[in-house]
Amino acid sequence: MDSLRRAVLQVGWDDLEHAYGRASDAPARLLALVGDDPRARADAVGYLDAAMLHQGSVYSATGPFVRIVAGLLGDPRTAVPVADVLPWDTAPRPLRAALLNYLVLFVEACRLEVPDEELIRDAYPAGRDEADLQRIREAVRACDWRLDPDPATRTPPPPALVEADDDREYGRAMAARDLLTCRKVVPDVFDAILPLVDDADADVRTPAATAAVYCLRHESPGGREAALAELLEDTAAWSSEPRERAAIARLLGMLGRRPESLLRDRHPGVRACAALASAFAGDERATRELVAALEDPATADRWFEGHLPGQQGWLRFDLVQALTGRVDDLGTILPAALGLAAMSSGATYDRDLGPLVGLPFPQPLTEQSVLTTAQRAFLCALLANWHPRIPFDEELCRMLLR
Repeated sequence: MDSLRRAVLQVGWDDLEHAYGRASDAPARLLALVGDDPRARADAVGYLDAAMLHQGSVYSATGPFVRIVAGLLGDPRTAVPVADVLPWDTAPRPLRAALLNYLVLFVEACRLEVPDEELIRDAYPAGRDEADLQRIREAVRACDWRLDPDPATRTPPPPALVEADDDREYGRAMAARDLLTCRKVVPDVFDAILPLVDDADADVRTPAATAAVYCLRHESPGGREAALAELLEDTAAWSSEPRERAAIARLLGMLGRRPESLLRDRHPGVRACAALASAFAGDERATRELVAALEDPATADRWFEGHLPGQQGWLRFDLVQALTGRVDDLGTILPAALGLAAMSSGATYDRDLGPLVGLPFPQPLTEQSVLTTAQRAFLCALLANWHPRIPFDEELCRMLLR
């Protein structure tokens, strides 16, 4: 019996759940990952997304499933290509890279920034009878009910499901227990992905490095930050891919490092990502890079395809957040303010232009306001692309400029 089958048989899958109920189908999915059927392989990767990490949630089966997936990363069979995993994820890539991308999502779903103690309090609420929690759990597991999409034939949920749904303390307790179980897997994930941080394939290196850095948000992997940072710096030194260097710049920043060489990189996007490192707060060179990037925010958003590590939304959102946390002088950031004013809209205002609007005008605008040259330039830019989210009186602004 090979090691995969042995690992699968050691887990009581019938007693565990994923997003759609009992995890009895997990063994077949795990075996399909390294089987000979390309369609079954792609479906197994999609199962990891849909059932085990559904919309960023984890379940009692997620931890054991992910531990086995992590153990497969070194298997030569994970070097085969996989495609058409999901309707929006059709690009072929090594199976190993696809699995690493989901391990990144797994580590994020573990919410490692939340202390274990807080989860333990939720998992075992004071004064709550454990026997009652287990009674509800077993009653839910005994239900054989699925939401019928057709209202005409739909039946109401069983009382046990209604009770579990209404009992918020029970819901928090079960969710916290699933998270604690998943956190125990994080050290295994870290050990499995570390050898791939300097893999020959950039599609493997980047998600491996990302997952490794995310794992270090938890105390379990131990003090390995320095060794990982050195490995990332070495990779950045010889990488010819700007996107990979930008990703490493962001990861080094997460580790509390000052990516000095990347702040001098030949690519403006790499320099901007290096400037995001909190260790560069107060460094005028980093501030200049942030301002320069935001002078043409539309171009900055197109520097790299897809999200970089830690990125949520457009790249300009992260650049703005870093800049406004370091500078409160309009004269310093005027090029960035003008660039954002030209492209901001009501839909993005809170994350791009909004954080900057208050800096130029520390006092409310009145008919007696005397504007500086920088303030006049900024108001002109706002009026050229005015929208209702801008918190000024449009007619007053026009009058002041006259």
